[in-house]
Amino acid sequence: MTESHDMRDADPHHENHHDHVEVVFSRLEIAERVNALGRVLAAELAEDTLLVSLLGGSVIFLADLVRAIDHPVHYEFIHVETSGGTDAASPLALHYPIPFAVQGADVLLLKDVVTSGVTETYLMQQLHDHGAAQVRLAALVDIPDERKTDVLPDYRVFTAGRTGTLVGYGLKHAGGYGNLPYIGRLTGSAG
Repeated sequence: MTESHDMRDADPHHENHHDHVEVVFSRLEIAERVNALGRVLAAELAEDTLLVSLLGGSVIFLADLVRAIDHPVHYEFIHVETSGGTDAASPLALHYPIPFAVQGADVLLLKDVVTSGVTETYLMQQLHDHGAAQVRLAALVDIPDERKTDVLPDYRVFTAGRTGTLVGYGLKHAGGYGNLPYIGRLTGSAG
């Protein structure tokens, strides 16, 4: 006989702590801040603004954010692979897994964690080069202490100092931890 689980008994605010993960931003904090950003974007962005989510870390951020915006939104996905190191001189290869037009569009680029700013600077320039009228940047977590460019997110859910490896809420490490409902920092042997 298998054990049955009744989802009504689950505590939605309970953080399932995992070994080697220290909670940085709780599930409740994330929900409140993403919903607040959704209200701001609903007031500030035109209905035809195109939200572009970087695969894969910002997908859950996108899913929650579009549901927090109370008017129709358009969204697409883009994947950026680093073909070199992570410094400002390293070339990047840009991949469009779902082709979409940006000519004349107002674009809001969603990024999970903005650290060096190298990828964001490159991608924002590429979107401009493809004809976007305006490109703005929204960060789930902005870490300005690690910046190597002058990119500055137009919107940010959280700002953090140097934090180590962040996981959860779509942020993965070695293919795992992305399903955690909070954002945590890897500690000990996992980091």
